[in-house]
Amino acid sequence: MFRTRSAASDMQTRSSDDLQREYDLITRERDGGHNSLSAINTQNDIARELERRER
Repeated sequence: MFRTRSAASDMQTRSSDDLQREYDLITRERDGGHNSLSAINTQNDIARELERRER
């Protein structure tokens, strides 16, 4: 599933703390064996957005 423009812009409007909480939740789910491709893609998108904010 590809992220739509609105989904990408939604990520930009969320707080860094909120994004970090979602990233951590996905990590816990993946540690539990839930490794869906959409979760991995979302986690990668979050990581990229957080990196962009740190620059």
